[in-house]
Amino acid sequence: MGDGKMNGEEFNKLIQYFRKVPFWSHIRCQIDEVEEGTAQLHITLENFHLNGNATAHGGVLSTLMDNAMGLAVRSVSGWKTATTQMNVYFLAPAAEGKMWCRGEVIHQTRRTVTARATVTDDRGELIATGTGSFRVFRQPDTSPN
Repeated sequence: MGDGKMNGEEFNKLIQYFRKVPFWSHIRCQIDEVEEGTAQLHITLENFHLNGNATAHGGVLSTLMDNAMGLAVRSVSGWKTATTQMNVYFLAPAAEGKMWCRGEVIHQTRRTVTARATVTDDRGELIATGTGSFRVFRQPDTSPN
């Protein structure tokens, strides 16, 4: 993984790693696809995802976006990363169905990667959008698989 490019086996290991992260399991985040520089995830809204207004909690949508951007970043960096900053814009409420999130790398340097994400509902309506910056740690990933 040293050159930042991932082969099919490395992509599969990355997907398996994220599927084992406890918080992903808690919010029932599902990985739909990962390609170099992009990732698509979804959740099906359940009662515990909702806020006091019976719509998707902003923290859930932010987490979904952070997950999608982070996975897209890891797919190109091949190294451990950490979110250093996020901007999120909530554009419409969502109360039911699936929330689809696509993360995409838009700029990369040796130490930081910038990504953007969008959340849409089953009808394709834009629910939220945002950007994030991620710090790349240039050391081998020793995360348990």
